[in-house]
Amino acid sequence: MSEQIEIQEVNQNGIWNPFVGEETNELLRSKGFTNTDGTLNENGARILDETYRIMQVCGNPNDATNNETGIVIGYVQSGKTLSFTTLTALARDNNYQIVIVIAGISSNLVNQSTQRLASDLRLNTRYDRKWTLLQNPTRTEDFETIETSLAQWVDPTFPNERCRTVLITVMKNTSHLNNLLNILQGLTLANVPTLIIDDEGDQASLNIRARWAARQNIDIEDLTENQVSTIYRRINAIKSIFPHNTFLQYTATPQANLFINIMDRLSPNFIKLLTPGKEYTGGVEFFINHTNLVIEIPQIEIPTHDNILYEIPDSLLDALKIFFLGVVAGEIQNNHRNRTMLVHPSRLQGDHNEFTNWIRTTCYSWQRLLSGSDNEEKRELIESFKNSYSQLQQTVENLPEFEILTGIKLIHAIRYTQIVEVNSRNGSTPQISWQDFYSWILVGGQSMDRGFTVEGLTVTYMPRNIGTGNVDTIQQRARFFGYKKNYLGFCRVFLDQVTIDSYNYIVEHEEDVRNRLIEFDIDNSHLNDWERVAVLDQMLNLTRANILYDDVERDRFGNDWFRINAPHDTEEYIKTNRNSIFEFLETQSAFFSEDSGHINRTDDQKHLLAKLSLKDCLEHLLNKLKYTRESDSATYSSLRGVLKRYLEGYPNEECSVYLMSANSLTDWKRRKRKLDRNDEIQQLFQGRNPRTGEVIYPGDSEIKDENVITIQIHLLDLRDTDFVSVPTVAIWIPERMGKDIIRQV
Repeated sequence: MSEQIEIQEVNQNGIWNPFVGEETNELLRSKGFTNTDGTLNENGARILDETYRIMQVCGNPNDATNNETGIVIGYVQSGKTLSFTTLTALARDNNYQIVIVIAGISSNLVNQSTQRLASDLRLNTRYDRKWTLLQNPTRTEDFETIETSLAQWVDPTFPNERCRTVLITVMKNTSHLNNLLNILQGLTLANVPTLIIDDEGDQASLNIRARWAARQNIDIEDLTENQVSTIYRRINAIKSIFPHNTFLQYTATPQANLFINIMDRLSPNFIKLLTPGKEYTGGVEFFINHTNLVIEIPQIEIPTHDNILYEIPDSLLDALKIFFLGVVAGEIQNNHRNRTMLVHPSRLQGDHNEFTNWIRTTCYSWQRLLSGSDNEEKRELIESFKNSYSQLQQTVENLPEFEILTGIKLIHAIRYTQIVEVNSRNGSTPQISWQDFYSWILVGGQSMDRGFTVEGLTVTYMPRNIGTGNVDTIQQRARFFGYKKNYLGFCRVFLDQVTIDSYNYIVEHEEDVRNRLIEFDIDNSHLNDWERVAVLDQMLNLTRANILYDDVERDRFGNDWFRINAPHDTEEYIKTNRNSIFEFLETQSAFFSEDSGHINRTDDQKHLLAKLSLKDCLEHLLNKLKYTRESDSATYSSLRGVLKRYLEGYPNEECSVYLMSANSLTDWKRRKRKLDRNDEIQQLFQGRNPRTGEVIYPGDSEIKDENVITIQIHLLDLRDTDFVSVPTVAIWIPERMGKDIIRQV
């Protein structure tokens, strides 16, 4: 009797309820995500819940057509592959007939992804024939295989549970994508629910001619095939073949995808956020919670054109010692996972070769000294290992005694660690057979960036600079992130100070972006409504400029005043803003009193002051005010975002609120101001009086608490206009709360 799979109807939120069947459950069981009683453990339940919610916003396979693009955001090395593998299984449970995984830009990464999918879905150890796996299909036989598999789904006499889902992995490469396109074009694909997964969806997929098009004043919707980049064109062509498709961009670095023009054909419509398991250690762990795991490489040991190194740097020697002690400790403690050190000097293969030779020579020298008779050189070497041992003692509990870690075991660790230069200098990039050796030292650059999995990585030595400072590029180099909680104390990351600072800023940026996206994930809101704003330090760029059709702008909040340039821009808002201010002040009037100052101040120079809750001021005052001029509205929105994020960490923060030139709410003197040639307030602040001698009034700019948010509320009559009693605000942001904001209007 055939298994009947029922897919539930669409619910009130417009999303459908997928069926969790044998394929998904067996995958999670085989991966060890179950308790002894067969129920899912905490990690298994998390993975299933997130996968289910992703599938809910993919196309309902009962619908004839679908054309959705979504983005799934995880953390670097946090398990994105497991997520889309589980999603692939769930797609099979729900009668998806084709799943295409657009894998990496290199053969190594495509092979890695294909092998991982085959292993996790148990394709080589099962005989139920529910899957057909094709890698980089090109042949007539591949076309026939797909055609036959699809024919099963429309044959009413063929049992549903025996129908095959076609799983295709394809390299993100022009020719391979074109080959797949040619095969698909000959198939009948109506009523064929298809899931297209773009692994590392921010890499190579997007239109790298977008900025060129903007400069040519070509509308994004009018771009022809010859005006977009080739891989982008191929991906869109593949999508367009399927009447029913969901295109999912998987990435840990979504800056490019989120900031491309919202009318771009690959701009995501929906967002899903992945949460890592408790054993995950990412940027927060290394750069906030355990900063002692990050060690600065002195500037003098950073190789540059102006600073040529002629011998192995001392910091690299320190890194090797920490690594080898960790190797010995791991073997003593029967930790069977690999122990690996990654050395990433630059993108240049010549540098890789030089560092590889330094490491080989050093290891040979240490073997010789440690194996030889007692002498001063040997004693000095052992003493230097003691310094590294002391560092490990600070972060590793129950570290074996130093004498146990040295001796013959240390000699073996140094001698039998495989040292591999990972690049294509001698042909193809070498494949790492992790099962062959326990410990490895890998030296390379770009080949070990995005998507490259390093098993058991403990020590990273990366003197490479940040280059152009693109967040996504720097973030993807962090191969030292991952599931390392149980051996985190053995981990060390050696970086130059600029790179350390960059990662600190990137961690803040990453968490800020995720926080801004959470409600869009939970509510399944359309991403077109997401405000393209994020915290990002001025030293960094979001992503490569050529894929951004629209310009980005920068705001700096901190140790400065923010002022509204055109509070009169919309007559309607003059009245509503005034009403909002007075409604707020009526609820807070009891807290205001005259501020202190010189006895000879004029009425214009006397103000009312109150210490109020910043949360109340944001919710009931600042969020109520509306300004329409672009120079005001975008920056004001960014400012409110900064305050909102700050309050998440400091909900009890107070601020100072001044009513400028006011003796009371009913006796509030309106100040007269001029407009400049741009129809903006020429000078909001009243100046110091007098400019020399005894200061009676320091000027409006000094009416603030240096270390506290200060809000000045002004009422203005604008000269030579009909605008009277125009409300506006000026807001002081102290340096301690300073933030750099990047935004796209």
